[in-house]
Amino acid sequence: AYLAVQGRDIKLGAKNLEQFRNFTNKLYNASNYLQLNVDTFPELSDIEVKTPLGRYMQSRLSTAVGKIRTSIESYKFDESAKSLYNFVWNEFCDWGIEYSKADRESIMELGAIFKETLKMVSPFMPFISDHLYHKLSGTTLEDGDSLMVMNFPKEINKDLEAENMFAIIEEAITALRRAKVVIDMGNSKIEKAYIKLDKTIDTDMARPFIQKLAKVENIEFVDTKVENSITDVSDNLEVYLPTGEIDMTPIINKLTKQKEKLEKEIQKLSGMLNNEKFVANAPEQVITENKKALQDAQSKIEKVSTELTGFGV
Repeated sequence: AYLAVQGRDIKLGAKNLEQFRNFTNKLYNASNYLQLNVDTFPELSDIEVKTPLGRYMQSRLSTAVGKIRTSIESYKFDESAKSLYNFVWNEFCDWGIEYSKADRESIMELGAIFKETLKMVSPFMPFISDHLYHKLSGTTLEDGDSLMVMNFPKEINKDLEAENMFAIIEEAITALRRAKVVIDMGNSKIEKAYIKLDKTIDTDMARPFIQKLAKVENIEFVDTKVENSITDVSDNLEVYLPTGEIDMTPIINKLTKQKEKLEKEIQKLSGMLNNEKFVANAPEQVITENKKALQDAQSKIEKVSTELTGFGV
């Protein structure tokens, strides 16, 4: 279905099968994660979704339901499959499940949302979706109804306030991750970071999500720029990692070695290009390649030097 673009033949190969095997694993892993915390889950229609994360994921489900229903009704099965894939993988698993690690209270609601998602998976992957749905419900197919005869999801609640809130949270997490990469601590936990927001949000609610996913021990929201810090600026906020609270020695050593290596490269390339005998005898292509390599090295050393200056070196 994912490959069934209208008017084109399907080119099915091992790469495609591997991609959707991975998607199958994603469905199983999501179910297993949910059941690590709660054994069985209710129907979404039988509960009131109250947690901020639950409201957010339910709202994103609403958008996915709208897209998938529209695509199926217009026989665009590839578009419906893509929308479903993106919701399950990019939104529910990559963000929703990760967020829930900072908010265990939302897991019951996420399980109900995932069961509703499996109803949309059913037309495309009927056996897996029925198996996982009954597993999450604490029932069996023999004793209960198949998803095939249940109503396809429709008219799920939208919550734009929750969506706007989590859009800012995601932006903050992404900005902090970028800033940490600059100091070569992308996967490491750091002690403290500051965030300056352009919009008003519930910072007490947002803080644990940002701390957990960005791997920051303490987040402080500020109104002014924090001096002597690594800064990342995005559309609605700025993040600051104070250099005084971070051991900068490893990154300074790494940048210093990079600079030394680039200096040697520039010296070597300059020597070749300033050698009249080499220039006269070398093929034009070699001369061009060396000139480009020299420009690239000079550009890189400028950036490295700027970063070292920023660290007071």
